[in-house]
Amino acid sequence: MSLRVRLAAIMASAVFIAFLVAAGASFIATTVVLRESLTAELEQTARLVAEDPAVVGFGVNLSPQRRSGSVLGSDTVVELLNLQGYLEAQVGGDHGIDLTERQRLVLGATGFSQPEYQVVDDIEYRVVTLGYPNGAVRVSRPTTANAEALAQLRADLIRFGIVAAGVAAGIGAAVANRITRPVARLTEVAEEIAETGNLDRRIETDRIDEVGRLATAFNRMITALSTSRDQQHRLVMDASHELRTPLTSLRTNIEVLRSRRDQLAAGQRDELLGDVSADVVELSDLVAELVELATDQHTAELAERLRLDDVAEQAAERTRRRRGREVVVELEPCEVIGRPAMLDRAIGNLLENAHKWSPPGAPIRLTLAGGELAVHDQGPGIAPGDREKVFDRFYRSIDAQNTPGSGLGLAIVKQTVEVHGGTVFVGDSPDGGAVVGFRLPGVRLLEPERARSGRAWRRTGA
Repeated sequence: MSLRVRLAAIMASAVFIAFLVAAGASFIATTVVLRESLTAELEQTARLVAEDPAVVGFGVNLSPQRRSGSVLGSDTVVELLNLQGYLEAQVGGDHGIDLTERQRLVLGATGFSQPEYQVVDDIEYRVVTLGYPNGAVRVSRPTTANAEALAQLRADLIRFGIVAAGVAAGIGAAVANRITRPVARLTEVAEEIAETGNLDRRIETDRIDEVGRLATAFNRMITALSTSRDQQHRLVMDASHELRTPLTSLRTNIEVLRSRRDQLAAGQRDELLGDVSADVVELSDLVAELVELATDQHTAELAERLRLDDVAEQAAERTRRRRGREVVVELEPCEVIGRPAMLDRAIGNLLENAHKWSPPGAPIRLTLAGGELAVHDQGPGIAPGDREKVFDRFYRSIDAQNTPGSGLGLAIVKQTVEVHGGTVFVGDSPDGGAVVGFRLPGVRLLEPERARSGRAWRRTGA
């Protein structure tokens, strides 16, 4: 059973059940009203007779008379009973109604007995009995009219219920069709995408309800999936291009070593082996960065409160040790919620980028102030036309074509910063080169605890 049919059936069933409850309550209320109305009329007649028997056709001697002009209906029976319960006189009807124990209790007393139903010759009567000093007045009337009215009401309710169920089913089908139309369209698009792999399909909708939100979310998901696939495709194409160069060089050098190893001088062999070693290192670095960028392996790392200045100092010390490059740090004590390994790698990549472009012996300056981390080099700087692209994967400016590197370092920085909700920037450094860095949100500044060797503390905030 389709969702549309189920929704229509549920709506029709809900309307029909509501109608049944309302009809049942109406029928019960009508039954009570008719019964109470009949009882009230009989009690009123009994009071009138007890006060003046003549009003219903009894003479002074309590003998039956004609009921012309009396207050009784044609089917009302009035009986006068003596103290022993025997019938003294009767108006209306030609039958006798048995005296019950409840009726006997009010003979010669004051007040009504409990109203009762009694059957005579297969006809049900509603009976009330009012006691008075000389006996009792008993008034009864057949319930046939009430029964007929209730039977007619029951039939009308059944007919109306059938019509209401049909109307509810039609309305339910129309509403269900309107509700499920975007869902059906979404299903068709999803099935088409699954079969063809075409991620350009979208669902057009102007609804603002839950179904509209579902369609909008689906469109966003498909857009994100399409973007991810395009990025993956570009990454594979760019990676294949970048891997081709070191692999070709490595293969060529190995072929030369294998085919001419006896003809090469020791210096030539050492030079070729050095090239092979450099190619292997470059290839290893490139593969590692590709894996990190493609799998985003650090996103599973739990975020924690950390000292960003400590992370920056560790990255700077590592660069000093590995590259033999002087790194001057100006770090403001601060805390941030972040992933330590990711931030350490991002800062390290910024320092590696500065090391690549700075002249030999020139120091690199690392600053952290107001939640903004920046790395200053003393290289040729970055042309304004290249600044928007330096964080793209594998992008290399014309000046960088012959420099070592994978072209992924700054892309990893951007990815890390975006994971933390921050932004990257690039510009001109006062030192004469370029400044590249990032800003993170939620940075909390700390009071300097003490001056640390190798650090020049600088405060720019309160």
